[in-house]
Amino acid sequence: MRHLFRAAVTFLAATIAAGEPQFEPARRLLAGAAVKSPSGYENLTLFPLLSRGSTSSGYLLLDDAIRSGQVRVQEKDGGQVNTVRVENTGKACVFGIAGEIVSGAKQDRMLEDDVLLPPGSGWLDVPVFCTEHGRWSGTSESFGTKGYVASSRVRERAARTQSQEAVWAEVDAAHQGLGVVASSRAFARVYEDKGAQEQARPYLDELDRLPDLCPGALGVVVAVGNRILCVDAFGSAGLFRKMWPKLLRSYVIDAMQSRPAGKIGQKQVQWFIDDAARAEITDRPTVGAGRLQQLAAGNAAGSALVFKGAVVHLDLFPGPSLEAGGLVPRLDLRRHRALH
Repeated sequence: MRHLFRAAVTFLAATIAAGEPQFEPARRLLAGAAVKSPSGYENLTLFPLLSRGSTSSGYLLLDDAIRSGQVRVQEKDGGQVNTVRVENTGKACVFGIAGEIVSGAKQDRMLEDDVLLPPGSGWLDVPVFCTEHGRWSGTSESFGTKGYVASSRVRERAARTQSQEAVWAEVDAAHQGLGVVASSRAFARVYEDKGAQEQARPYLDELDRLPDLCPGALGVVVAVGNRILCVDAFGSAGLFRKMWPKLLRSYVIDAMQSRPAGKIGQKQVQWFIDDAARAEITDRPTVGAGRLQQLAAGNAAGSALVFKGAVVHLDLFPGPSLEAGGLVPRLDLRRHRALH
């Protein structure tokens, strides 16, 4: 019966997508996704995802492009908490994932949404959240990178609430959960704390080969204990492989913060993906290339960045969707200014 149910879900998703071709890439990826045998360490379990087709992986990663000088990131008008200026001066598209941290300037920030910077983009105003509470000073207006992505918990709170206060609260929770003591409450300090690094090392050693163990994987479903935490899926195995080291580090931070009991099974995860394949999809504005789309399913909410008819990256976070009565975006707090 269960395989018949899955077939019905796949058929329904394909039928809906056929009537709305602009939304087909995200639905097609989810409807065709197969959850494979997991890799795990202690309370962290990672389920690789395989799906039909594969698109170009020729995008540069944001941190690599910043280091090479192809992309410049600066404060806007001397410093606005929730906006930075970004320019791609190169000849290749540059991908940045929601939650990716740019460091320095007056405060560390993270990208609010996935962004694909087109070649020769000119200066773009890119929405961000601050991930460093307590500093508003710096000797330079330019940002660098340390290759960090905020944890899934931070990314989920940002996506659901659109609240700067909620992001700061989740950063504080990471500090407290891992016993990190630092003068500046920056999420980067969680990665740099020696105690946290020692805790993380066994996870990283055990799980860093996942793309090699499952060639062709486009992404993962991440579970901590018996709870699905998030889904990250890409349009190509190559892009997923490029992103894996920093994504894995972010999942480990999540796992080290809490220790829920139990495990979740492969079949349960497959049912979750099958249900998400029926998501309602609406377009959202994006400052870069492609289209940014909101996914709202009964069991999850997320987004997909789509370019040239293919998914670049898709994320999902379990729980009620915004449109189905979930958390309401706090726009009054979205533009809250940092305490100087």
